[in-house]
Amino acid sequence: MKPFFLKSFAKIIITLLFVFYQLAFAQQEELKKLDGYITNAMKDWKMPGFAVAIVKNDSVIFAKGYGVREIGKKDPVDENTLFVIASCSKAFATASLAILVDQGKIKWDDTVIKYLPDFQMYDPWVTKEITIRDLVTHRSGLETFSGDILWLGSTYDRKEVIRRARFLKPTSSFRSKYGYQNIMFIAAAEVIKAVSDTSWNDYIKTHFLNPLEMNNTNTSYAELAAAINAAKGHYNRDGQIKVFNDIQKDNAGGALGLNSNVLDVAQWLRLQLGKGLYKGKRIFSEKQSNEMLTNFTPLGNMNYGLGWFIRYWNGKRLYNHGGGMPGMISDVSFIPEENVGVVILSNMETGMTSAIRNYVWDLFTNVEPKDHNKIMLESWAKRVEGFEKEDKRREEVRVKNTKPSMPLEKYCGIYEDKMYGKAEISLKNGKLFLQLLPSQTFRGALNHYHYDAFYIDWEDLFLTRGWIKFDMDFNAEIKKFSIEVPNSPDFIFTELLFEKQK
Repeated sequence: MKPFFLKSFAKIIITLLFVFYQLAFAQQEELKKLDGYITNAMKDWKMPGFAVAIVKNDSVIFAKGYGVREIGKKDPVDENTLFVIASCSKAFATASLAILVDQGKIKWDDTVIKYLPDFQMYDPWVTKEITIRDLVTHRSGLETFSGDILWLGSTYDRKEVIRRARFLKPTSSFRSKYGYQNIMFIAAAEVIKAVSDTSWNDYIKTHFLNPLEMNNTNTSYAELAAAINAAKGHYNRDGQIKVFNDIQKDNAGGALGLNSNVLDVAQWLRLQLGKGLYKGKRIFSEKQSNEMLTNFTPLGNMNYGLGWFIRYWNGKRLYNHGGGMPGMISDVSFIPEENVGVVILSNMETGMTSAIRNYVWDLFTNVEPKDHNKIMLESWAKRVEGFEKEDKRREEVRVKNTKPSMPLEKYCGIYEDKMYGKAEISLKNGKLFLQLLPSQTFRGALNHYHYDAFYIDWEDLFLTRGWIKFDMDFNAEIKKFSIEVPNSPDFIFTELLFEKQK
């Protein structure tokens, strides 16, 4: 009996080894196919630099960089190249809160004013009722991107950004509608600081970066600027790829703030797939992992949990979050049912990140991948065409042969929006010139459009063409101006109204 048993056992082992070999071979073929797909997509998008890592069954099975860190230079992107991961930082904020919940120091449904007594929303009732959970589920009643102009490139610190948010008017009732909100996540980071007596930056380093061995990741733009192996953000203007100026300050931690590479973020994915467990170390409880991955705010055919978007892909529940800053697009996603996760980092704003992400999702949900790159290229072209149509429409409705109602000197002065702060209109080289004072790079010459309206091509090329309209009172005195930037990527300029101070 014993020899027969050994022979049977040996056959089973051989069969299993053969099956594992076949699976490993198939996986390598898929990854080889993915590698070629990315290489071709780099050419289609004229992408300067790109990096991808894939985690499967708690191991990094793919990690590679493509292209260069900065156009015109030879330094290559590799798996250790740092990128701005922007809003992919939000899940780190909610995981930090989850640790505090595990420790019994806070509850998700505690009110914000319990920890931040000076916190205010536009509506006093909402101020009293808004909870920590509300901060991180995009259901505050504010519009998507409302108030973002307060922090991007501005001189305001986090506390001042949060303080000024009290002047933001809601566009929906509290908890009734999704509205993507960065400032609420900045407030969440301040809750972490208030409870732990530790800055958000240091808290992230102590509880995540160190235990997860994310040794190259940092939490400040100063550290990113000093890093040797770091990518630069790029933009495509009229077919020319150029480098963005670095304008961001460290005033939005919680909403963004981390700079990382694909190998480091792969460790973060291992933690997520491990439901809070990493290499045998418990970072947050499985209970809190489930809490963060629960549907809270509906958004079309998706939901938002606590720092994660939740959807289905080819019948599999998928969690992901994207991030975007001038010249950088990132994406982090995972499918627990397949025990797989992917991180994608890029240094130019295009649809390529989404295309490669969707291709990977197809690969790892056992579906023949669609040509997502082609689909996204067509979608991106329509987006650009829409921008061009709007510019053309505005030129068509322009009333020709008009002139400003007043001498240009009459439009000059200091104006103020209660929420945002001050702006200055001055004369330079015979033209009006706008300077938004809290954001020094947000400026440009005003060119006459018609009557008392002008258009501005901002010096900061992150911003698209805007239109400015001045209003006067019955005494023919210029009193205020408003701004529209119809193709603006992230800002709602129409919520600003600048009134003349002097």
